[in-house]
Amino acid sequence: MRSAVMMRFLAVGLAMIFSLIAYGQTYGTKGYAPGAWKQADLPAEFGKPRPFDPHDLSGIWAIPTPQADIHWLGEVGGEYVDIPTDILKKRPPFTTLGLEALNTHFPAPNGNKDALTIGARSRFSGYDNDPISNCDPLGFPHAWWAVFQRPFEFISAEGRVLMHVQYHEVWRTIWTDGRELPKNPDPAWNGYSVAHWEGDTFVIESTGYDDRTWLDRIGDPRSSEGVLEERWRRTDIDTLQVDLKLTDPKFYTKPWTGDPIIFKRLKTAIYEDMCVPSEEQSFNRVQRDVAGAKEDSGK
Repeated sequence: MRSAVMMRFLAVGLAMIFSLIAYGQTYGTKGYAPGAWKQADLPAEFGKPRPFDPHDLSGIWAIPTPQADIHWLGEVGGEYVDIPTDILKKRPPFTTLGLEALNTHFPAPNGNKDALTIGARSRFSGYDNDPISNCDPLGFPHAWWAVFQRPFEFISAEGRVLMHVQYHEVWRTIWTDGRELPKNPDPAWNGYSVAHWEGDTFVIESTGYDDRTWLDRIGDPRSSEGVLEERWRRTDIDTLQVDLKLTDPKFYTKPWTGDPIIFKRLKTAIYEDMCVPSEEQSFNRVQRDVAGAKEDSGK
């Protein structure tokens, strides 16, 4: 009896110790989708703490605030200008081609407040050409923050790292085998990405994005010749930070850099979250078109 009691105290003590260890990481926690595995249904070893390694970017990550996607690139030195159509953003001046591209992008706002944020180019359903309204690929970085709490994860494989984005079920290949970015590649929805480590920072360079993809929710453009640099760093077990720099002289007069973007680790499981064109079209008819009609009539 005494032995059993001591074992219980020991088990409780060990559990408390592990709960206080900063590097503890739980795998396979309960998801938030119908049909997701319950913790009790997973093997017990899935819940054991794992060491924290700054070179390990695994985990389920998402932006914690819904407004983060409209601040992805801020003012960092230089002579930046305000663009009236994007109230909350500052960017380098456009080239003539860049401004022409911007003026062909008509985002679909999510309500009146969103329309004010996006500005004069916003259009309600049926009048927008927002990629997300038609289930078109979003490209990067748009894909991993345009949909707010829908998360993504990094998965290591031989010679490459995969970025798996829940929304659209997107798989981005990031090559780590020493190859350089391709010269004059055929444009691709997800572009072409290579990466290497600089200390504890995972540096991704990508180019060759199809110019039908937008940089962000409000329709900022980029050409297929632009090079995006992402500098990812895991600052603690629950925090992943990325700094971005876009060099695209075809569309912008100088490189575009910005403030760090912070992602938090979610204790959830990624589940199937497909954007199905037939379902999106039905949603447009039933909700977006109705909302647009009310807005046009002033009701």
